[in-house]
Amino acid sequence: MADLDGKKLKQVIDPTLAKAFTHPLRGHVWVTICEKGSTSPNEIATELGLDIWDVNYHFRALAQRNLIRLARTQRGRRGFDEHFYEPCAPALSFDDFAWMKIPAPIRATLSADTIRRSVEEIIEALSAGTFDARNRHLSQTWLMVDERGRDEVMSSAQELLDRVLAVQKRCAHEGIPPESRNPISIMIAAFDTAVGMPSEESESDSS
Repeated sequence: MADLDGKKLKQVIDPTLAKAFTHPLRGHVWVTICEKGSTSPNEIATELGLDIWDVNYHFRALAQRNLIRLARTQRGRRGFDEHFYEPCAPALSFDDFAWMKIPAPIRATLSADTIRRSVEEIIEALSAGTFDARNRHLSQTWLMVDERGRDEVMSSAQELLDRVLAVQKRCAHEGIPPESRNPISIMIAAFDTAVGMPSEESESDSS
């Protein structure tokens, strides 16, 4: 995690968005909004003990880059309007072409960061008692398929992502207030296992 005066902040894991996150607080804001569905500068300022005007500045910077958008405005306890923002896009999603354009070492780091954050989120939910509080999905399946089958599995994973994002879009368009929505974390993973994959040594021997 990034550090801001000793405070632990959530890290931005998408290197293609690096220019949008020239300050570590912006990464924390963006990931927090993605996790919670919506939040306000006041909530972040209170959480981290920061000045509301400084936090507002970083919210505006993310909104100008179309990473977050205003979800609703409500009257605060002090009589001021409190603005709540929601994400404009999923926290991490690459199509195949964009993914393969990223250098291999960065892809490995990106995958490790994504998995680490997902595991941390699962542990937090287990500790809070929310993971098994009601119906949830948890499964792991191993498949043996040919190259065509592999492509079909990867396409199915992308189709599932598109479907769940469509659900989120519907909720937003139907005017369901963010405070009435349920924060759900989804990780779709489909990958070649280490078993049966040719090693670098065997590949060099065959060349």
